[in-house]
Amino acid sequence: MDRQKADAELTVLRSFIDFVNRQVGVYCDCLAGFQGNKVRVERQMPRLQRPTSRSIKDGQPVITYVSVEDPSRPDVLHHRIIRADEFINVNSEAAFNEQQVCWAIVVFIFAYWDEEVRPQIARIRGVQPNAVQLDAMGDLRILRKAIIHNSGIVSEPDHAKLKVMADLCSANAKLVFTHDQMHKVFVHVKQAIAQIILHYTGHLPGAPDPQSIVGIAISTNK
Repeated sequence: MDRQKADAELTVLRSFIDFVNRQVGVYCDCLAGFQGNKVRVERQMPRLQRPTSRSIKDGQPVITYVSVEDPSRPDVLHHRIIRADEFINVNSEAAFNEQQVCWAIVVFIFAYWDEEVRPQIARIRGVQPNAVQLDAMGDLRILRKAIIHNSGIVSEPDHAKLKVMADLCSANAKLVFTHDQMHKVFVHVKQAIAQIILHYTGHLPGAPDPQSIVGIAISTNK
C-alpha cells in the first residue's frame, strides 16, 4: 500500500465528503422551507379572501373574491406576484421548486467532482483525470447532460448507459426525483467516495464492501 498517496487522497476526499453532506443539508432544509411556505399560504387563503358574489357564466360557476388586506397600503411589500394555487403547487412535494433544487445539486456535485476532486486524485496517482472513473459519477455526468442540454429529459441511449442510477429515472422522460430517490443519489455518491478510499486497502482482510456503505466520515486522528 502506498501510504503517502492514500493519506494525500484522504485530505482531498475529506473536503468532498463535507461538500456532499452540505448538499444533503441544503436539500433537507429547502424541503422544510417549501412545506412551510405551502402550509402558510394554504392557511392564509381562507383568512385573507372571502367570496363576495357568485354567478353562472357559460354554464360555469364564477366566484368573486375580495381580500381583507389592502395592497395599496405603504407598509405592504410584494415579494412577488403569483396566484396562491400556483404557489401551493410549486411548493408541493416533488413539484417544481423541489425539482429545481434536486437538479441544481446534481449539476453542482458533478461539477465539483469533475473540475476539482477528480483532477487532484489523478495528480496524486500520477494518471490522467479520465483514468479515475466511478460508475456513480459517470451516471451523474449523464444526468447533468440531460438537465443542462435536454430540459431534464434522459434520452433512451443515455438511459441505457446508466450503471447504478437507472432505476431513478425513465428513458425519454423528464428527470423527477422523489425524496427517497434523491437520498439514493446521495448514497451512490458516498459509495463512490468509499471506492476511492478503499483503492489502496480494499483487498485487505476486513475491508468493507463499498456498496454496503451509506455514510462516510474521515477522522482527523492518525
